[in-house]
Amino acid sequence: MKYSKNDILKMLISQYQFAIEFDPVVIKGMDFNYESSIFDWRDACDLIEPKKLAKVYHQSFNLKRPISELEDILIDENNRTVSDFCEYISEHAERQKIEPIRLLGQNCQTASIFKTLKQNLSNNGADTNNIKPSSEINPFFMKYGGLLVDEVNKIAPGTISEFDYKSNWISRIGRIIMWTGILLMILIWWISSFHWSLLLPIAIGIVIFQIGDKQKPEKLNVSGFKNFRELIYGMEKRLKNAST
Repeated sequence: MKYSKNDILKMLISQYQFAIEFDPVVIKGMDFNYESSIFDWRDACDLIEPKKLAKVYHQSFNLKRPISELEDILIDENNRTVSDFCEYISEHAERQKIEPIRLLGQNCQTASIFKTLKQNLSNNGADTNNIKPSSEINPFFMKYGGLLVDEVNKIAPGTISEFDYKSNWISRIGRIIMWTGILLMILIWWISSFHWSLLLPIAIGIVIFQIGDKQKPEKLNVSGFKNFRELIYGMEKRLKNAST
């Protein structure tokens, strides 16, 4: 069972939308498409250098082909496109097949999707022991957001693609202090000289926003899903639409 080329593009776009909200370096509006160069894609999403990125995707999709093939695509980033990358992954990645579970004499696709997702998350290091269909999405997302986005979209591409996030006031103050410290350091360094004390506001800001990020955000909406039951229904709908 294979992914389509469009499935892979949906995953990349979902990752970008996630990064916009949770990576302060990623800038909104830097959209990419099939015709975008690999460099433009990496730049838009603030991704790691090509060889390391190749290793991440090679492992994530459990590709059986030599990693050098993927490296060649990503290293030639000014000449190769997002289309080349999506086509390669769709051609060589095996999509996990979700077989319905037999419950009370009937086939149940939602139970199978939930079991598969939970197992995949657990295999990648997430604590899923207390996760039930009725469990709220947000607390789990705050711990394992990136992993949840990736694993959901590998099963049903495009299911999680919209995020509405606003950090709490502690995080916001911490980021303001950090960025103010960075700007002051650059300015003072430019007109005078560097001193280690210039790093102090930056360090304080980082500590404050990290403390804030461990607290409940002011607002968090993950594609409109409130609990895992709603998420699983959304995944099932995506799978049905893809098969028609």
